This record gives sequence, structure tokens and C-alpha cells, in this order.
Amino acid sequence: MDLMLETALLTLGACFSATLVVVVLIRNPMKPTHRLFAVLAGSSVLWALGVAVIIHCRTEASAVLWIRLTFIVASFFPATVYHFASIFPHQKFEGYRWLGLAFYGTAAANIAGSFTPYYLRSVSVSPTAPPEPVYGPVFTFFSVMVVVSLLFSSLNLYRKQRQARGIERRQIEHMLLGIFLCMSCSILTNVLAPVFQIKNLEAYGPIFTLLLMSVVAYAMIRYHLLDIWVLVSRTTIYAAVTTFVFATFLGTISLVHWLFSSPRILVTTLLAALVIALVLQPLKERLQLLADRTILKRRYDVNALCAKITQHAAQFMPLHQLLDMVARDIRATIGAAQVRVWEVDEADPSKISMVYSSFPEDEPTETHGQAALLQYMRTHPDPLLLKKLLHERPTDHRLKIAQHLAELDAYLCLPLRASSKVVGILALAEKTSGDIYSADDLVVCTTIAGPLGTAIENARLYLKLEQVNLHLERILSSMRGGVVAVDDEGRITTINAAATQMLGEVEVGQHLDKLKAEVAAVLRQTLLDGRGVGDFETTITGPAQEKVPVVISSSCLEMAGGVNSGALAMINDLTQLKRLEQNVQRADRLSSIGTLAAGMAHEVKNPLVSIKTFTQLLLGRFDDADFRKTFAEVVPHEVERIDMIVSRLLDFARPRPVCFAPHDLRKIVEQVLMLIDSHLRKERVEVRTEFPSREIAVYGDEQQLHQVFLNLFLNALDALKETNGGELTVRAYYDRIHLRHRGIAPFLETECVRVAVTDTGCGIPAEHMDQLFTPFFTTKIEGCGLGLSVVHGIVMEHGGEIDVQSAPGAGTSFTVTLPLMSSGISLSNAPGEMGS
Repeated sequence: MDLMLETALLTLGACFSATLVVVVLIRNPMKPTHRLFAVLAGSSVLWALGVAVIIHCRTEASAVLWIRLTFIVASFFPATVYHFASIFPHQKFEGYRWLGLAFYGTAAANIAGSFTPYYLRSVSVSPTAPPEPVYGPVFTFFSVMVVVSLLFSSLNLYRKQRQARGIERRQIEHMLLGIFLCMSCSILTNVLAPVFQIKNLEAYGPIFTLLLMSVVAYAMIRYHLLDIWVLVSRTTIYAAVTTFVFATFLGTISLVHWLFSSPRILVTTLLAALVIALVLQPLKERLQLLADRTILKRRYDVNALCAKITQHAAQFMPLHQLLDMVARDIRATIGAAQVRVWEVDEADPSKISMVYSSFPEDEPTETHGQAALLQYMRTHPDPLLLKKLLHERPTDHRLKIAQHLAELDAYLCLPLRASSKVVGILALAEKTSGDIYSADDLVVCTTIAGPLGTAIENARLYLKLEQVNLHLERILSSMRGGVVAVDDEGRITTINAAATQMLGEVEVGQHLDKLKAEVAAVLRQTLLDGRGVGDFETTITGPAQEKVPVVISSSCLEMAGGVNSGALAMINDLTQLKRLEQNVQRADRLSSIGTLAAGMAHEVKNPLVSIKTFTQLLLGRFDDADFRKTFAEVVPHEVERIDMIVSRLLDFARPRPVCFAPHDLRKIVEQVLMLIDSHLRKERVEVRTEFPSREIAVYGDEQQLHQVFLNLFLNALDALKETNGGELTVRAYYDRIHLRHRGIAPFLETECVRVAVTDTGCGIPAEHMDQLFTPFFTTKIEGCGLGLSVVHGIVMEHGGEIDVQSAPGAGTSFTVTLPLMSSGISLSNAPGEMGS
């Protein structure tokens, strides 16, 4: 071998070994293995440099000196290798101490023997070639000790490899590989080479130790060590492919020469290249599959596993079911002993809760003690490996993170992210095989982290949606009013229990035609017009065929962007309200009766005085023909007068069922005026009436209309009392307006009649105008505040309106507007009999 090449290799080897010493000590100078490696690699540096000097010696004296000095350094190699193998990787001596002492003793003996002829018999020096030493038995003994040291080191490492787990196993495997390479090369140069008369290869001994140093340094520095069996697999594949190519090439050439019996170089080369191109790639794939199954014993395909787990995560299923499926895949393929998933609390980001564990005995727990780990994961998305943190240069922060991982029993910990935030933690316990998590394992976990994070976020949103739906369902079920919602195609999407009680059995998904006609009409109109309907009073037939007065209001349901997606109807049962209104009307009627009775007492008293006078004179003047004639004319007339007064009062006071029918509003107003005629004359009130010449036909309840105008006239009388009389004007006239009927304002004008009741009394203060129709609001000392409230309810029930205009000192005008029968507004849905 060329002298310059040897010198370059030895120099580069020494520099590389020195670099390894620096890197290992910088990595962690406190570990005993790192310090002893520095001694071992440092001796290799001195050994290589000594050999480099020896091959350049041109005198016998200098050659002998450097050979002996280099041998002194090399003498410690067997002892140092065994010592290192005994403390690697657990930082404590795990070998035979007597053997270690023996190796150090032989090193001292070799050093002493190096100064005797038993080590170096002679040295031949040439000006153009390296010195050629002739070694004695001491060198032979040294060579044997090197082999024995490597053998015992290998046995010690193999014993520890059987018991080691995780990264320690990988490190031991790499050191065994380094020893194997070093021994193989040493046997080639120091045993086989002399057999084949190949000399001067001893100079490559330091270079072979460089292989051992490189592999050991790689095992000490790097955490994700290349699997030895992967290396063996790839080497086997490449060796097999190379052998096949070489054999194919030679075989093709030989076959062509044999067939054509003459050299055809171009044809032969082309055929060989074609055969190689056709079979090389399929052969490589088959060999790779064979190596994976036999050498690596690989249990899963990374891409297939990632695709399978990602497919699971994309399915819509409960979170616990999804996590259970993913955990089973991880345990069956990657080999994790336990799989746990922790969820980060939304309200308290420093708290995590265990939402899944593959270990059934695990109790659901919560903890606040992982704040440092969570903070680290928010800024570092990569997986965390417990053994890697312990393997790297120790810092307080790394030790704290490692402590958190140990508390979670997480040998592999991965943040689960969604929307750029950490929503959970995937924690894998140690592998059942005791091996470390490989690069393929990290690829799988990193691939599934995104879908799992999204699944947790979706589970949160699903839980929130369930809570909202449950909250909404509870609200709907507790509402006394009915709620019905339909989509834009008229299918029922929501209906609560109250609506079912009023409308009968109706299920979600049915068309709105299954609803009562009145409700369906409101929803259909809302969908058609794109606007809601308010306060539509009607009567529907309940499930028991009973009449139920209701008020219906509706609104449009809008999606984002203002697009209508359906309609919502609110149905309120007015049965109790109607009964209350009847009670209020009855109380108001009794109050009015009391007022009327007080005035009618005077009307009845006058005829009774006449009758009493005649009866007192009857006995004394019975024979008087003129008296009998006058008695026969006056007494019956007065009795009829009393009967008429009592009949009017009874007609007004007697409760009757509510019955809507056609009536002449003019006659109703005139009858009420006749009823209070005595009151009007008593208070010196002048009445002026203005009515159309034809009949004012309205559709309503006669008794309720009587009560409306009676209350208005009595209020006018009360106002006129304070002015000692005045004028009461009742004016009726026709009009056409957009009259609201049961909450609906029609597009066409409605024919109606307006009845204005105007007095010249004291007027109403402005601050009282907004409260006139409020129940129990009154300014009278003896009033109960129900009169105008009852009037307003009756007018609205008849599809009309009531307005008021007043000013203090200028009088008051109430205007009642009612639809005419010819207006086309039907009151066929007016409430029927409600009882007395």
C-alpha cells in the first residue's frame, strides 16, 4: 500500500477519534461511560499517531523507540475495552472484576516486556519502505489478549443485551456490531494476511479500532439508533442484488459466447443490461419483503396503519369508541403496553383529564400538576420520548418534563392539536418488547395526532351541541305554549309536548298538512310571504274534539346570510285567559248593574208613588166613576213602566252564552242609550246621535256589544258630572281602512263602521293615556279599573279597533271600529260557548 495513503488514513483516523472525544464529552461529561470512552478513544488517537510516525522512521534507533512507545499505549487497549464494555450502558461495573484486574496486569507486563528482546527481536530499515519489525512472544501474547478482551466484552454485552430494554438494548447491539467489525478486520490483517504472505498490514490496526470507536460514539450520542436488524436487512439486500447483477452479467456474456461461438461484445452487453433492467426492481422488492418477514419480523406496514387509523378518526362515532379502536391498532402493531388519552380542560388550560385508557382498572383522574408539560407542548409539536430526555444532556427543564412524563407513565407523549391549540395528549407506555419507539412508530403517531386532535375537538363540539339540544328540549318541554317549526319544504323539524297536547299526535318529519288547518295556514303563509304573522286568534279542535281558543304567532327562521330556512309557530292556549276575561266581564257587568240599579231606583219609585196614592184613595173614592176611570188608566201604565225598567235591567244582568250572530249596531246603541236615559236626564246631559240611514250590519255578540257601549257611556257620564252636565255625541259613519283582524293586516282595504262616543267633560291627562286599557288602572275613587280593559278585549275579539283622543278641559272621544258583514272578514272562528 502506498505510504502516503497509509499516512493520510492514520492521520484522518486520529483526527476523527479526537473529534469523537470532544463530542462525547460535550454531550455529557459527567457520565462514567463518556469519560472512559474519552480514555479509550484518546489511546486510539495516540496509537494511530505513533504508527504514522513509525512508518516514516528511516533509522533503526528511531524505529525501535517509536515502536516501543506506541506499544505502551496499545497495551492498555484490551483492559480499557473490557472495562468500557462492563460499565456500558448502565454506568456501573457489570463484569468480572478479577478479569478486569487481569487485563490491567497483563498491560503492565506487556509494557515491561516491551523493553526486552521478547517483544522486538529486530527491525529492518529501508530508505524507501516502512520499517519491518520482527516481533517476539510478547507481541503474540498481546494479540491474544486483544482477542480475549473482545470475546469476553462481547459475551458480557450479549448477557446484558438479553436483559436490557429500550435504548439500552439498541446501544449494546451497536457496540457488539463495532466489536464484530473490529475483530473481523483484525483477523483479516493479522491472521489471514500473514498466511497468504501479505506483510506490513499491522499499521491498519488503529484504523480498525476507529470502526469500534465510531459505532460506540454513535450509540452513546444518538437516541433514535438505527435498528441493527434493519442494517443487516439492507446490507443483505444490497449484497444479494449486487451478487445477482454480477452473476447475471457474467452469465449473459457466457451464454452469448457459447451460442455464437464468437465474441459479440455490443450484443452481449445490451442483452445483459436488458435482463438486469427487467428483473432488478421486482427482485429488490421481493428481497425487501423477504427480509422484512425473516430478519426484521416487522409486524405492520407504516402506510397501511396510518391510513387505517386516519380512516377510523374520520368516521362519525362516539369519542370513546374511536379511541378504543385506535388504541387496539396501536397496541397490536406498534406494541405499546398501554394507551392513554388525556384531554385539556377548556375552562382551565392547566388541567388535564383522562378520557380513555386501554387498562380497564384505570380510574378517571384529573390533575393540575402537568402545567410545565402542557406549556412545553404548546411550543413544541414534536413527540416527547422519556428515554430520550434522560439520554440527552441533563437540564432542570428536561428533568422536570421527564418527571411529568414518568408521572403519566408516558414513554412516548404526543400533543393532539386542533385549531392551532393543544386539546389533548396521547400517552403510550413502554413497549411490551422493551424496545424503544422507532422512527416508523413516531411517523405513525405523528400522522394520527392531527385526526385524533380533530376528533377530540369534534367530540367537544358534539357534546356542546347535545347540551344545547338538551337545554332547548327542556325549555320546549317546560313551555306551556306550543312550538312547531318546519323547514323550507314544509316538513316538521320541531314540535314540543304542549303542541302535541293541543294538536294531537304529530311526528317530526311529517308534512305541515298533518297539523290543524289553522296552524298549517299560518305556517304556509309565513313560508310564502317570508314574514311572520302576529297574534292570530282562532279556535282549533283538540284531540278530544273540544274547542280550544288559541292565539298563533309565527316568524321566519333564517340561516347565515339571511336566507330563510323555515318557519316557527307559537301556539298559546287561551282557555284560561278567556275564562278570566269572562270573569272580568262579569265583574264589570255587576259593577255596571249596581250603577244602573242606583239610577233605576228613582225610576221605579215615581210609578210606585202614583200607585200607592191611588191605592190609598181607592176605598174612599171607589164609587167615584171618574176616579175609577183615572185609576184604570194610570195604575196599569205605571206597572208597565216598572216592568219595562226591571226587564231592561234583567236583560242586561242575566248571563248568557257568547253567541256571534248578525246584528244592527244602531239598535244596540239606541237600546243602551234608553237604558241609561234616567242617568242622562239626571245629570242634565244632552245626547246627540248621528247614524247612517241604512242598517249598520255587524257580526258579533249582542250582550258583549251592549257592554262595550254601556261602559263608554257611563265613563262619559262620570266625566260630565265634573262639569255639571254637557253634551254626549254618538256618531256612526262608514269607512275603508286596512283594519287588522286577529293579528293580520290585509293588503286590501276593509269596509267598516266607526262609532265615535264624544263628551264635553273634563278630559284625560296625557300621562294617563298609555294606561287607559290596562286592567285595574283607574283614577276613580270607587272604580276597579276593569271597564276599558273589558271594552278593549271585546272590540279586539270582534276583529275591531278602539282609539281615544282627549285633552284636559277639551273632552274625550272614544272611536270603536268594527268590520261590516259585507267586508269579507269572517268571524266564524270566534269563540263559542265558554260557560257562565
